[in-house]
Amino acid sequence: MELPVVARTFELGQVREAGNIVTPEETGSIEYGTFVLGSKVLMVLGHENCGVVKAAMEGKPVPGQIGSIISAIKPAVEIAKGKAGYPVENAVKANVMEQIKIINFSPVITQLVQENKLKVVGGYYDLDRGKVYLIS
Repeated sequence: MELPVVARTFELGQVREAGNIVTPEETGSIEYGTFVLGSKVLMVLGHENCGVVKAAMEGKPVPGQIGSIISAIKPAVEIAKGKAGYPVENAVKANVMEQIKIINFSPVITQLVQENKLKVVGGYYDLDRGKVYLIS
């Protein structure tokens, strides 16, 4: 399903992280944006040809703390292995869904979802077409 791009800037917040990984700090930012500021939709958005997902798939050594990002993405890479289609796209989409699972561990997010005050969705940004597609 293609999504129309409609947003008022005061309702739109974003937390950007390489590989869309969810850490305690990102969870706190997400909780603030939803609970305090009242955002109604939370989208974890992966994108076409994500370099850090490709790096996780390659499994080569990386310097510094980059390895912590790679480690967080590896479960999605394993889930995507052997699936029909494009391997990187499959891994990006699997990573989105894995990160949503982590977000849903937040009692704040769980409460908002249960009260129908928040919808949590996954998206895939097709850079070539300039479109975002819902994934599940």
